[in-house]
Amino acid sequence: MKKRRTLKKIYSLLIIFFMIEIMFTGNSVQAIEKKSENQINLIVLFNDNNIDTDVENFVSESGGKVVNKLADIGGMEIYCDVELIPKIQDYATVKSIAPNHKINIKKGKAIDFKQLKSNKMSLNKVDDTSNDGDLYNLYQWDIKRVTSNGKSFDLCSGNHDVVIGIVDSGIKKNHPDLEKNFMGGENFVSKNFDDDETETGDPKDIEDRFDHGTYVAGDIAANGRVKGVAPNIGFKSYRVFDSQGNTNASIVSQAIIKATNDGVNVINLSMTGYDLKGKCYWTDPKTGVKHNVGDDMAEYELYKRAIKYAIKHNVTVVTAAGNDGINCSNTKKLTEFLNKQNGKDGFTYSGLTYVVPADIKGVINVSATGAGDKIASYSNYGNKFIDVAAPGGDSAVGQTVNDLCLSTAANDTGYMFQEGTSIAAPKVSAIAGLILCKEPSLTPKEVAKRIYKTSDKLSGNKSSEYYGAGLANAYKALNSKK
Repeated sequence: MKKRRTLKKIYSLLIIFFMIEIMFTGNSVQAIEKKSENQINLIVLFNDNNIDTDVENFVSESGGKVVNKLADIGGMEIYCDVELIPKIQDYATVKSIAPNHKINIKKGKAIDFKQLKSNKMSLNKVDDTSNDGDLYNLYQWDIKRVTSNGKSFDLCSGNHDVVIGIVDSGIKKNHPDLEKNFMGGENFVSKNFDDDETETGDPKDIEDRFDHGTYVAGDIAANGRVKGVAPNIGFKSYRVFDSQGNTNASIVSQAIIKATNDGVNVINLSMTGYDLKGKCYWTDPKTGVKHNVGDDMAEYELYKRAIKYAIKHNVTVVTAAGNDGINCSNTKKLTEFLNKQNGKDGFTYSGLTYVVPADIKGVINVSATGAGDKIASYSNYGNKFIDVAAPGGDSAVGQTVNDLCLSTAANDTGYMFQEGTSIAAPKVSAIAGLILCKEPSLTPKEVAKRIYKTSDKLSGNKSSEYYGAGLANAYKALNSKK
């Protein structure tokens, strides 16, 4: 007999993955993705880490479909008729159930390296050579800042015994600055995801379609014309974004778990989202019916369990603070922000909002600074919210490419200038990897403590609110005594 319990109101808000303001603008979570006219894509979270086969069978027997099972953290992604939701909620083993939103990040402006020759924003003369480190010498002020002008390279530049997992949009595998440190990866974007017929669901299909994962990899492990903070460290790529920048919570959670099971030492999550603890309502655009979708957070909990799983297995997790320029310690203001951002998609919220994964216990949350070591105009901030800062660029300061950051790209030229907290976070991931190269027995908590302890203290009345422990410094971290 099926176990049931009193119907509880349940909902999980959205995760908005926010990357870099200059490249990605206009974040939106679209209305619930439908498999057919009456079916909805849902996340089912169980009370423990075990999936209830009774629920799984009920969904299948009722005409629904189990799309993904996250057995390690007790989660399941399904398609089913809307009418089945209260029946699934009624199982005693079900903690929460919520829409698995399709998350879309629209492309905006980016500055390709080839534009430099005619771009008036450039202050430096473009060097047409392709010598080792030539672009590092010309443009990578951000990497120089973190490495004390390359001094940290002499202490440790990384090795392939330590691997950083990059959960992002994939990788340009044959990029000359990255291929020596690339150690494989996996695709988690499902077949025909978002009605894209080019998505075959092939786990080997990790080619970067969105030009973000390749950039992040360069900040960590590039070793050629540009340099990463750890130019000899190994990395793996886990593709979670499609060609249009779409993903969802179950895809990202799967990637985190797989990276952990693959034995990576650090996971970089250059993404940011917001999740509600309160009441959420969704108005169906087709029927006009307003639904009270509860006050629980299944998407948030799924994400939280995945990160907890990683940390429990001794994986250091680093994330970006976000690019909305918001004080994230003000949870009521964040709710106002959500209403403004997502009202067009039929959502209204009341209650308190938190940042994910930044607010999840155990992660290292990174804000961004410009070339003058000041908080970037777009960077999120907040008291007891920011853990540490790193260079991410700020075009609002001087409006030149030299206020941005140069790294590897999946485009024809192979390089691009960008800005964002998504660019700050991988520099800290690289420092974490370098620390583990020298002291592999350190726990994630000890790695984080080392990074905070050795950061450059930045002055200002809101120093900790903007920069946390300070500006991360690879040289000091590697030169530090226990």
